Amino acid sequence: MNKLFSKRTTAVLVAAAMLVTLPLAGCNNSKKDENVNSKGETASSGQQNGDDIVVKSKNYSIKYDVIQYLANYMVSDFCSTYGTSYFDTGKDLKKQYYNQDEGISWYDYFYERVKNYVTQIMVFAEGGKENGLKLSDDELKQLETNFNTMESVAAESSMTLDEFIADQYGSNITKKEVEDIQKMTVLAMDYSNYLHESFKYTDEEYEKQFKENKNNYVVADYLVYSFAYSDEETSGAVKKEVAKESADALANAKNKDEFNEYLEKYLRDNPLNVSVPTSSEASVTEEDFNAGVEAALEAAENTKVAYSDANNCYKWIFSDDRKENDITVIDENSAYNVILVTKPVYRDETETRNIRHILIQAEEGKDASDEELKKKAEEIYQEWKDGDKTEQTFGELANKYSSDPGSNTNGGLYENVEEGYMVEEFNDWMFDPSRKVGDNGIVKTDIGYHIMYYPGPGLKSWQVGVDSDLRANDVSEEYENLKEKYSVQFDEDLLENLEIKLPESVTSTASTGSSQTVSS
Repeated sequence: MNKLFSKRTTAVLVAAAMLVTLPLAGCNNSKKDENVNSKGETASSGQQNGDDIVVKSKNYSIKYDVIQYLANYMVSDFCSTYGTSYFDTGKDLKKQYYNQDEGISWYDYFYERVKNYVTQIMVFAEGGKENGLKLSDDELKQLETNFNTMESVAAESSMTLDEFIADQYGSNITKKEVEDIQKMTVLAMDYSNYLHESFKYTDEEYEKQFKENKNNYVVADYLVYSFAYSDEETSGAVKKEVAKESADALANAKNKDEFNEYLEKYLRDNPLNVSVPTSSEASVTEEDFNAGVEAALEAAENTKVAYSDANNCYKWIFSDDRKENDITVIDENSAYNVILVTKPVYRDETETRNIRHILIQAEEGKDASDEELKKKAEEIYQEWKDGDKTEQTFGELANKYSSDPGSNTNGGLYENVEEGYMVEEFNDWMFDPSRKVGDNGIVKTDIGYHIMYYPGPGLKSWQVGVDSDLRANDVSEEYENLKEKYSVQFDEDLLENLEIKLPESVTSTASTGSSQTVSS
C-alpha cells in the first residue's frame, strides 16, 4: 500500500479558476437569507446587470457576474468529475430532477450549492479578518504567480490580461475582482484550517467518542476468496453448482494456513482464474504464472479493514460473536464468498508517527542530475545544522525549499502517519524502532532526496479516525455559530435570473446525436 505521501487538506490556488473547495462537514445553508440589493435595500425587481451586488456581508460583497461564473464552474466541474449521464443534455436544468421525490431540479441543486459555497467563504473570511489573520508572504507571492501565469497564457492568445479575464470569467469581471475573490478564499481557508487545528482533545474524550460509535473505529483481519458464477449458458461461464462446490471445499479450512494451501492448489489447478498481465502475442511463462498466484493469495488477505454495511460479508465479519478462524460461505453478487476471520473485531492500538521533511527534486520542466539534487539537499541540511537545529527552523526551511505540495506550506509536516503508507525508504526511516525525537538525516527515494526530521509519535491508529470525526463535528458546529454572527445576505430577486446550464461542449455533443438519460 505504498503511496507517495499521505493526504491532508491544502489550499490550492489555480490561475484558471477562482473556485477553491472548502472540505467542510455539515455546512448546509438551509435558511433563506434576507434579500438585499446593491444599496443594502430590499430588492423589488428581478432585473439585474453584471455589476449588481447580489451577496454581501460586513466586509465583503460579490457581484452578479462572479456568482454567475462560480455557478457554471460548478456545473462544468461536476460534468468533468462524474460525466453527463445524470442529465438530459437537451433539456434545461430546471426541467430535470436531481431528486424527483422532493421536487428538486438540477438547477436547484447547483443554485443551493453555489450559495452554500459562497456563504462558507464569506463567513470564514469574516472570522479570519476579525481575528487578525493576514495572508502570508508565500500566499501573496502565489497569487502574484497566478496572475503572471494568466498574463503569459493571455499573450499566447494575443490578449491583454484584462481581455483574458473578461473572456474566461465574464465581460464585467476585472483583475481586481479576481484578486479580491482569491484573497478572500485563501483567508477563509486559513481561518478554517486554524479552527480545525485549534481543538484539543483528552484521552477521556477519545474514549467517549469511541464507545458511543464503536463500529466506526474498530477493524478486523480476514481472508476472502470469491467463486463467481453465471446463470447464463455462455462459453466459459462457471455454473452456480460448480462454484458452490469449490467454495464449500475451501470452507473446510480450519485456519489461515489451510485456507492458503487449498486456495493455492485451486489456482494452480484452474489457471484461467489466475490473472497474469501479458500481451496477446506473448506466452505466459512459469514465472509470470507463479507471480499471478502469489498476487491472488496476497489479494485474499485483508488486514485492518473497517466496518461497512455495504454487504452481508462485512455484517458477518463484524458481528459481536465472531471468533478467530470462524469461516463461512456467503452467496452475494453472483459469487460464493468464502471468508475466514484471522483476527476478529479489535481496536487498533498501533502507534502512528509524525514526520517533517524537505523534498528536493528537479524543478518542473528542468533536468537535474542525481549528484546535483544530492548536493542541494546536503547544502540545505547543512544550513539547518549551522543554525539552532530546532524543529521550528526546520519547518521554516521546508516552507522555503521543499517541492512537496502536500506539506510545503505547513513546515513539511505530516501527522499520524501509519506504517506502510509512505514510500519504502521514507517509511523505513521514520518507523525505525530506534528512532528518537529530534532524529534527522537525508533519505533518497525514487521521488527525490528527503531531508528528514522526526518530531515524535502521533496518535494511536484508532484515535486517528476519532480525532478526525471530533474535529469535523466541532468545525461544523462552530461554522453554524459563525453563520449567526457574520450574516451573509443574498439578493434572491436578482439571483432568480441566474443562468445555470450545462457546458456548451456537452450540449453541442447532444445536438449531434448523443443521448443521455437523467437519473432521478
